[in-house]
Amino acid sequence: MRQAMRKPTTVGDVLLYEYLEPLGLKINDLAEMLNVHRNSVSALVNNNRKLTTEMAFRLSVAFDTSVEFWLNLQSNVDVWEVENDARTQEELSRVVKAESFLAEKDHHEVA
Repeated sequence: MRQAMRKPTTVGDVLLYEYLEPLGLKINDLAEMLNVHRNSVSALVNNNRKLTTEMAFRLSVAFDTSVEFWLNLQSNVDVWEVENDARTQEELSRVVKAESFLAEKDHHEVA
């Protein structure tokens, strides 16, 4: 298990500190720009909701960025969370590789 020192920057933090604050925009303004409900933007900015692909497209249009920019931010956080969650790591340790599963299956069918 590879562990990062700190959690990667979230989409919400990038929105707040790199876009909303510097541009003097409020959550309501961004919701209007994106043509979505204020609660959707608020949950995203406050890190209570994960970025969807559709929202990444909306943000890319609004801020003239790539869709990948936003999706990569979310992906980095998602990967970090899995790598740093002990319960998930325990569950992953019990996943069987296809090669091993098939070899065991063949062994039982022959016997």
